Amino acid sequence: MDRISRIIERNIKKAIDQGGFDDLPGKGKAQRLADLRFVPPEQRAALLVLRNSGSLPPEMELRKEIAGLEEKLQIAMEEDKPGIIKAITEKKMFYDILMERQKR
Repeated sequence: MDRISRIIERNIKKAIDQGGFDDLPGKGKAQRLADLRFVPPEQRAALLVLRNSGSLPPEMELRKEIAGLEEKLQIAMEEDKPGIIKAITEKKMFYDILMERQKR
């Protein structure tokens, strides 16, 4: 163990002894860990911050909107379908552009 790790361990043990972790939210309950296997390592911290704040990354927000529009299309009246299809097409186009930019 290197010097920094020993210092960290010592500080954690000191905090435990002083009761610093006794009143943490969720104490004694199973923790839900995020499955980040498919998220690039350099984006994981940002994704967790967004998720914990109740926000979604733009591409996830677009996917959510597209799914909602596709559900709406299934129950829409015939006269409303062209407008919904146009909205789906536009959102998919924006999504594709966003994903292409992320590849660069």
